[in-house]
Amino acid sequence: MTSTYTALPPNTPSLPFRMRNAEILTVVYRSTREAAARFVPEGLAVLGDRVILHFYNLHDAGPYGSYSELAVHIPVEHTRSGTRGAFSPLLFLSSDAAIASGRELFGQPKKAARITLGEQGDLVVARAERNGIDFVTATTPCRQIAATPAALQRFSFGTNINLKIIPAVDGTGDAIREFTARDFSDLTIHEVWEGFGTVELRPNAHAPLHLLPVVDVETALHWRADFTATYGRVLERLASGAESHTRA
Repeated sequence: MTSTYTALPPNTPSLPFRMRNAEILTVVYRSTREAAARFVPEGLAVLGDRVILHFYNLHDAGPYGSYSELAVHIPVEHTRSGTRGAFSPLLFLSSDAAIASGRELFGQPKKAARITLGEQGDLVVARAERNGIDFVTATTPCRQIAATPAALQRFSFGTNINLKIIPAVDGTGDAIREFTARDFSDLTIHEVWEGFGTVELRPNAHAPLHLLPVVDVETALHWRADFTATYGRVLERLASGAESHTRA
């Protein structure tokens, strides 16, 4: 019997592809080491008290079209391999396709949210909203101090580390449990502006960024870049537990 199955467009596009004209506001702040440790799983070592927020306007995201994103990063080291990078405990996006790809391929705990980034008069303002709550607002003055890519390299977020968990379909545990990593590839930075920054957090049970309280804002960087989205790599495959430890 001849199959009548029709191949439908995939949720996860084939990699690699180029991401062009990405506008990013990166705000680096000090929280507490104890707060950061609450968000980091066993197998990763927290490297300090920094929290890094990246608000993205991805104007040309290849097969995703255009969308916006907030990535929350905590600097860590993968104990077994010695790989250093930024762990992602929280990520929020406006694209269902990008959410599916991040969760399925890399194990990134992506959720839907409304992210805005733009200029309001002489101020760059970024917001993330979920459930009708602006759970984070960040600001920096427009084009305050011209900087170079070296200003970004002070904060080691070029390698993104995630804990990928896929629960078994029969509920007996985790079918896949592994630490993964992916890198910025073919990064072209067009401009970087650095300046004073602010971060305001509001509680939201589905977006608990407020549990990483702001002690001091270190800096804000408003930059534009192109980069290539690529596949990642497995840092460590972990034994499946007797019960699922799937994150939200």
